[in-house]
Amino acid sequence: MMRNLNCSLAILFALGACGQAAAQGKKPVQDPEVAAKAGELKKCVLDRKFSRDAEGVTLIDALLVKLQNGAIDKDKAIITKAFGTVLTKGKVRSPKQPGLYVAAVEALAYCESDGAKVLKKAFEGKRIPDKAEWVDLRARMLRSIGKTKDEGMVKLLIDEARRSPENALMAAAGEALGNYESSKDKIRKEIVSDLIKRWGELEELASQLGTGHIQAQNAKNTLSSIGGKWNETFAKLTRQNHTRFLDWQKWYNKNKGKKWK
Repeated sequence: MMRNLNCSLAILFALGACGQAAAQGKKPVQDPEVAAKAGELKKCVLDRKFSRDAEGVTLIDALLVKLQNGAIDKDKAIITKAFGTVLTKGKVRSPKQPGLYVAAVEALAYCESDGAKVLKKAFEGKRIPDKAEWVDLRARMLRSIGKTKDEGMVKLLIDEARRSPENALMAAAGEALGNYESSKDKIRKEIVSDLIKRWGELEELASQLGTGHIQAQNAKNTLSSIGGKWNETFAKLTRQNHTRFLDWQKWYNKNKGKKWK
C-alpha cells in the first residue's frame, strides 16, 4: 500500500511539474484594455475643441498604471506610442493650458529609452517651439529625458545645460544629468567636466560685475538659477558634498584621472 501511495504521489508531482512548465511556456497575452484606452486617448488628443483634455489626462494615468504593473513588450510599445501621440498629433494646445502635454511628458519618463526618443523628438520639433511661453514644458521634457536614464541622451542634456539661452532650461538639463549617478566613470566624468567648464566661464563673467561688461549681470543671474541644481547633480555624480565652484573645480582637477566611487 505504501508503494502505491508513493507511486500516486510521484504521478501527482509529475503532473504538477508538467502543468507548471506548460504555464511557463505559454505566450504572454496582451491586455485588451491597453489598446482600448490608447485609442480613446488618441480621440481626446484629436478633439479640436480640447473638451476631452481632462479625460485624456485620466487615460494617461490609467495607462501608466498598466505600464508600471508589468505590461508585456507589445503593450509597452502601444502605451509609449499613445503618450507620444499627445505631443505629436492634433491641434496644438495653448501654453496656458498644457495639462495634457504635462501628463504625457511626465509619463514618458517611465518609458525608458523609447520614451526618451519620443521626448527628444518633441523637444527638437516645431510643435512646441523654443519660445518663452513654452519654457516650463520644455524644462519638464529635459527632466523626463534624464529620468529615463538613457545614456544616448547625455549629449543633448549637456548641450542644453551649457548652451541654452534660457536659464530655466540650463537648470533643468543640469538637474536631469544627475540621473546618471549609476553610469560608468567615463560618462559621469564627461558630464562633470563639461559642466565645470561652463560654470567656470560664468564665474569669470560674473566676477566682472561693475566693470561695465555687458554680460556680467546676465552671468550672475544664470548662476543664481542653475547653482542649486548643478550642485545637486555634482554631488550625485561624484559622491562629494561641495557647494562652491572653486571647491568643485579643485576636487575635479585632483580626481579626474582617478577611479570614482
